[in-house]
Amino acid sequence: MLKIELRNPQTGEIETYTETFVSAKSLRKVVEFGMRAEKGEMNELEQLDELVALVASLFKDERVTFDSILEGIEASKIGEVLNEIITQVMGGEAPKQQTENQK
Repeated sequence: MLKIELRNPQTGEIETYTETFVSAKSLRKVVEFGMRAEKGEMNELEQLDELVALVASLFKDERVTFDSILEGIEASKIGEVLNEIITQVMGGEAPKQQTENQK
């Protein structure tokens, strides 16, 4: 199960979204992104934008979008949050410390 917590800019409240099913096609997209990033085919801005779009596509809830992710996650935590989700898709578990820090 995937989980993302986003701050709602209108209310200031943290809202939690979950996804219980991740398809093999989504896994393929994650692996493809990783391969491209590893080869250095993207600059930092392109990597961030593609990673945010990729994570948004993993959630079926239409409130989880490219913009809602960028607006709803603190800048200093964006990499940690996105990488945790990608790790979960890849079949690994996010380190417990990271999960606890986000609460």
